[in-house]
Amino acid sequence: MRVCLAQVSLLRDALRGRVSPWDLPGLAASHGFDGVEWLDRLLPSFEHRDLARLGGACARAGLGPGGLSLSIQHLASSKRLALQTWRALALLEACPDMGVEFVRVGLGGGGLSLNGLLEGLSTLRPASSQMAAPLGLLGRWAYRVVALANMARNRGHGRTPPPANQSEHNAAQRALRPLAAKASELGLRLGVENHWGLSGRPDDLLKLVYNLEPFNGGICLDLDNFYEDQDSLAGVAALAPTAIHVHYKAHGRDPLEEAFKLDYQAKLELLKDQGYDGAFSIEYEGPEPALEGAIRAAEVLRKIWSALD
Repeated sequence: MRVCLAQVSLLRDALRGRVSPWDLPGLAASHGFDGVEWLDRLLPSFEHRDLARLGGACARAGLGPGGLSLSIQHLASSKRLALQTWRALALLEACPDMGVEFVRVGLGGGGLSLNGLLEGLSTLRPASSQMAAPLGLLGRWAYRVVALANMARNRGHGRTPPPANQSEHNAAQRALRPLAAKASELGLRLGVENHWGLSGRPDDLLKLVYNLEPFNGGICLDLDNFYEDQDSLAGVAALAPTAIHVHYKAHGRDPLEEAFKLDYQAKLELLKDQGYDGAFSIEYEGPEPALEGAIRAAEVLRKIWSALD
């Protein structure tokens, strides 16, 4: 199995300037990870030359293919959505030189959200400035305040929302179609994550990806992104056949106890029964030190997966 270190695991260290993107390949390789999953807003820039340098750093560290995590606000205004799409396509173009083979896309809904706030702040800067510095000073400040207050995670969303209407499905299709086409052109695997809102209901998410053409991908399955009133095991069973990438989330200091509590063994068994052979990314959201937490979670994941053979 291949286990990647998600850059978002080191979010607080990144925002405090303790860990730069250039440090990440070496840290991942030296602690037994097989690759890195980059987060768009934590990249050093969106310039192709800088992204290619990150790919070179991964290769020198001995890492294998990694991933990239993107977000797009499908209910944003046409102007804001056009800007997001332009940036996302630029990142996808750089993926082959970054050593990226899988791309996660998270759909942002309407209302107040961290992604919405960051996108709003980004519109205050010229496009060229956004390419050179993804967050910018205001965005970095806002992200740091929210993240350090432990409010950056899309968790605790209570009860499942009603099914998405056709209008929202159409909006999501329009937002994803150019990304899916570019990913297909470049031979990238693109996975839409079960990430709240429209994508938080397995039926809606499956309907979305089944009707997205051209599409060389499927689902980025997060094993813990389920509403409180959902049967998460049933959700994994529904999504596992189309999973092309998996997020293994960890929240506490004892990953073994947490794996038992979140029924990870049964969820991973469903994936193995489907013949899943893609990569896993560790997303650690617990107390510091974050790198140690991610390492412990990876050890538990490997142990459970190997025991299923």
